[in-house]
Amino acid sequence: MTTPNPPLTGDNKKASFLMSYWVVAVPNEGNKSSDATFNELKAETASSKNDFADLYRLDLPSDLLVGTLDSLMTLGEDMHRVDLVVEGAVRKIERQFHDLNKGGEALTVDGVPVERYLHHFSWDEAKHPHRRPLSEIVSIIQSSVGKIEEELKQLSTRYTEKKQQLALHQKKKGGNLLVTNLADILTPDIVKTSDFVNTEYLQTLVVVVPKSQEAVWLQEYTSIGDDIAEFGPKHSRGNVKGSPVVPHSSRKLLEEGDACLYTVTILKGQYQSGSYDQDDNFEPGTLLDYVEKFKLAAREKRFMARDFTFDPTSHATNETLVAELEVEVNRLYSGLLRWCKAHFGETFIAWMHVKAVRVFVESVLRYGLPVNFVAMLFKPKAGRDKKLRQALDKRYEHLQPPQFAAVDDSAAAAAVEYFPYVSNSFTPLSF
Repeated sequence: MTTPNPPLTGDNKKASFLMSYWVVAVPNEGNKSSDATFNELKAETASSKNDFADLYRLDLPSDLLVGTLDSLMTLGEDMHRVDLVVEGAVRKIERQFHDLNKGGEALTVDGVPVERYLHHFSWDEAKHPHRRPLSEIVSIIQSSVGKIEEELKQLSTRYTEKKQQLALHQKKKGGNLLVTNLADILTPDIVKTSDFVNTEYLQTLVVVVPKSQEAVWLQEYTSIGDDIAEFGPKHSRGNVKGSPVVPHSSRKLLEEGDACLYTVTILKGQYQSGSYDQDDNFEPGTLLDYVEKFKLAAREKRFMARDFTFDPTSHATNETLVAELEVEVNRLYSGLLRWCKAHFGETFIAWMHVKAVRVFVESVLRYGLPVNFVAMLFKPKAGRDKKLRQALDKRYEHLQPPQFAAVDDSAAAAAVEYFPYVSNSFTPLSF
């Protein structure tokens, strides 16, 4: 029996046709050696006569520490989950590299193409001493991969944040008048300090006026918000209301696309003095804000009032900020790309060692001790995977457990694949 593989959809389905592998382990029967078993299978599945797949030996240490039956069964139950977790880390790095890669580079493992690494897989004794308990080997791999995932998350987040900051500043710099950074267009050659008033009582706003509404603006801007400002006598201000706009204060600054920029100066607000209540407690005065109310009234007429404080040096400052962000984004991009290339190989090696431990554990549980099986890697030829499976099933049908012999081909039975030998498939690359 094999653990069910997730259904292939989208990119994974596409990738499965590009490069799919089966990890298979079968017992050495009739006092045959591993070499003899391998050569017989090669003749039946990967020869000129039976050209169903390419076949490669998966060399595993024969003296991996098995431990107790209970520990082996516990590990066997957990290996599918560990396999998926480590594969998830491989996919994250691969996807990040794919998103960054502009030069058509291919990911490698220890400096060689992924397929070549798989075809010549051997246990990495330096990274994973095989005389450690299997559970300890798996635990160390999980811990190492977890640290790599966390590092990827931090690097990716930092790069994304800087990239978003740059995009935001570039959008403000090159967007329409509603969103552009006004400091980038209202430069000293367009406006001067005297064009703007910002005192205790007055404030100059910059208003985006659609060209189609320009005549309306010029005719009506002094009456916008004519119920906002209070001009009545001292003790009854609210009796007389009008617009807070200072007459003749609007001036056209520039036009761009289908909109224009005008200035307009308005009253900031009005202070209402405090008073004593009937219990002789003083209630402090309040400030009636006219600016926000004017913005709202202008918006209702399709005029967008924007706050702006003129600074002759701000344009140069913004240009410098954008340039610095571009340098930082490029630095983070190059660093993250290098990191992906370096750590993909490390994580992929960890994944293949997890698969090696998994096939070893499942084989010992299936075929028993002493260890006497051969592990191999099939790469099915396009459109020949069914014939390959039929050839393997026929050769090892005598190993089918009795409880699975009567399993039919119904949808329920097809939900989980049962084979009379150890087998699980995987797709090394998803792009």
